Amino acid sequence: MSNQNESYIRIRGARCHNLKNINVDLPHNQLTVVTGVSGSGKSSLVFDTIHSEGQRRFIENMSPGTRQLLSQMQPADVDQISGLPPTISIDQVQRSQSRRSTLATMTELYDYFRLLYAQLGTVYCSQCEQPLHQQSAEQIVDLILKLEQRQKVMILSPLIKAKKGEHTALLNKIAKEGFVRARVDGVVIDVAQPPELQENDYHDIEIIIDRIIVKEGINARLKESVDLALKHGNGTCIVSQEMESGWSDRFLSTRLACGRCSLSFPDPEPRSFSFNSPYGACQLCQGLGVIEDDSDKEQTCPECQGARINTYSRSVKISGSSIDQIMSQTAPGVLTWVETWENNELKSYTTKDQEIASQMIPAIKNRLEYLCEIGLGYIGLARSTRTLSGGEHQRARLAACLGSGSTGACYILDEPTVGLHASETEKLLQILNRLKQSGNTVVVVEHDLDVVLACDFLLDLGPQAGEQGGEIVASGTYQQVIQNTKSFTARALNTKFQFNRSNTPDKDDIDEEIVLTGARFHNLKDVTFKVPLQKLVCVTGVSGCGKSSLVMDTLVPALQNAIKGSHDQSLEYLSLEGADQLQHVRKIDQSPIGRSGRSNPATFCGVWDEIRKLFAKTKIARIRGYTARRFSFNAKEGRCAICQGQGFRRIDLQFLPDIYLPCRECKTKRFNRQTLSVKYRGKSVSDLLEMSIDEATTFFDQIPKVSKVLRTLKETGLGYLALGQPSTMLSGGEAQRLKLATELAIGSTGNTLLVLDEPTRGLHAADIDRLLNLLRRLLQQNHSVLMIEHHPQVIFAADWIVDLGPEGGEAGGQIIDEGTPEEIALREAGPTGRMLNRAL
Repeated sequence: MSNQNESYIRIRGARCHNLKNINVDLPHNQLTVVTGVSGSGKSSLVFDTIHSEGQRRFIENMSPGTRQLLSQMQPADVDQISGLPPTISIDQVQRSQSRRSTLATMTELYDYFRLLYAQLGTVYCSQCEQPLHQQSAEQIVDLILKLEQRQKVMILSPLIKAKKGEHTALLNKIAKEGFVRARVDGVVIDVAQPPELQENDYHDIEIIIDRIIVKEGINARLKESVDLALKHGNGTCIVSQEMESGWSDRFLSTRLACGRCSLSFPDPEPRSFSFNSPYGACQLCQGLGVIEDDSDKEQTCPECQGARINTYSRSVKISGSSIDQIMSQTAPGVLTWVETWENNELKSYTTKDQEIASQMIPAIKNRLEYLCEIGLGYIGLARSTRTLSGGEHQRARLAACLGSGSTGACYILDEPTVGLHASETEKLLQILNRLKQSGNTVVVVEHDLDVVLACDFLLDLGPQAGEQGGEIVASGTYQQVIQNTKSFTARALNTKFQFNRSNTPDKDDIDEEIVLTGARFHNLKDVTFKVPLQKLVCVTGVSGCGKSSLVMDTLVPALQNAIKGSHDQSLEYLSLEGADQLQHVRKIDQSPIGRSGRSNPATFCGVWDEIRKLFAKTKIARIRGYTARRFSFNAKEGRCAICQGQGFRRIDLQFLPDIYLPCRECKTKRFNRQTLSVKYRGKSVSDLLEMSIDEATTFFDQIPKVSKVLRTLKETGLGYLALGQPSTMLSGGEAQRLKLATELAIGSTGNTLLVLDEPTRGLHAADIDRLLNLLRRLLQQNHSVLMIEHHPQVIFAADWIVDLGPEGGEAGGQIIDEGTPEEIALREAGPTGRMLNRAL
């Protein structure tokens, strides 16, 4: 267990995956950065050893039933870890795939707003939109007593409102109960001589409970009359006072009701605003905000217009805004609304209501400020978390943790700078330092040189990937590490950026280009976007400036439609020129390579089909009649029947991340015993799946169809991956590089535009050089490369840069500069230009 007196997390004998029995001490209450080339063992140490042990210790404190369920959870392969505080992992895996999860719910902002609206919200009639107020009988009496002295008042009990009929029976009933007068259609009558009412007309009938003159000494009589009126009026009454122009009515109720529309409403409570609850969710879309049409396409719910909550929930307002209207804004907009309401209107609330607000407003403002500081101020609070990038998802969870104000924990982060422009990294560092100053230990897996420079303790693993990694190459302060000549990280830190002039075009030399005119999607402001062909083009800019809207959401689908000879009217642009110069457009993003854990690098790049054929040709396979299908985990006859070829079974912990336990039947082998008994060159199919790409490249060097693809994967820096590594265990960056390498290995016919989204994610500076070499090879094949990227190393190597901005959200959506890296650095027109200039 953790010893609070220790000043370090002491790790002894860590052997997980490729770790070579390493020993290391990580300081408490400091910022530690773990770096190294891809596959060097960073995640094995930080996530699979430190966090895994922290999770195991947490589970030890659960109920016996839960512990028994998780008894198969393998402990971390380490001799000892001491001084370990509770661990909180904030990685880029979007564990919550719920369609109901939003940025507001993830950061707990929505929970605070639900409480705020339940306690302080004013209910408006859903028909006439008049505010409704509740009063107790005592409050109604006090209200009448505050009228001017000698004021004539009638207290009435409403029975029917705008209802057809003669109502003879009702009037007779009023008389039998001892009442003398009633008001029918605004006229006072004697109930002993009721008027004849037209059956087909609408009528209003109220009992006149009492007629009084406001003066001292009527308290008891007034209380009795009000109680009687509320009793007969089902919790409602009318106080009518005589004015110069006639009698003026005021409808009062001990419950939420509209006398004008004869509608009553329940008291608001937190669940009234939850789209996860039947009490708050829109019935048509069931709280999703969208419905599927006949063609299975999602469209905005016509009932709630995407608000997710029902009519009643939308009728509760604070300062004229419903909760869904607040959630539709970004963090800066909501922060402004909260401060305006707090400063101008909250003062008019009762002391009790102000006290309630004071308990919630600080927590709300803190979370909103953290979202702004961490670079997510451009995202609407109602945005689904399924649409967030890995970096955005991680920073949103970080904002939630900051808002909780926890201390004494060990926060573990996986590349939190992903998706951030270099100019925004400083904001992230301020957040990490705030966590540290609050008494927390922060351990970050990161390659960003600015984060490395700012750390208190730097741990560099390597020297290379896979079996050639897993060792501590250097450790200590930044100054200590950069002196180590064996460290790839030290070399990167000591290398000065320079321009790559080998393929840099002048404006007059650009003959072939794509020109997209009038792009207006999301925050784009009538943008004209020019993409030189057969060049390495980099689109950059701060978070939320419109890069993805321009490239992924507008240009790519427009080009794909143009190549097919079609046009999508929903795309928001005016014209597209130059598409006839392309034959293919390949979008290579960071989405998973498969929908199930059975997908892996071998199946994705196509080599597994060739390997299965080799197994089918073995002597034992031919004797048994096994075809290549037998060696697929999608075939029932060959795979393990218990885990269905997954090798693991997933345990849903609900409030914790899912865990994967080894299959009790095949012990992660994936196939049944009969299939595993077939060997190719002494290896079973499971043995081959466990091979790294580096090992497999050597093993299959005599099989051209396999070795060509594997060599390309190795050259991309993916040699450390196992052939059978489940797609669910690949990072977004690994998935993207796998797609890129497969594209390069298979090769596209004709002119192809390859579009990449942050391909350097997860890459060390040494790996980025490999990536750039691969991209140059594609250019030599007369293809074109367009990428969204923030990394200075790539921006310096680009042939052409398009810089969007100047800021995120509505303050962005414009091209602020374009040209060669030298021109961008010289002009310093935006954050990218200033960053390039500083880096030089």
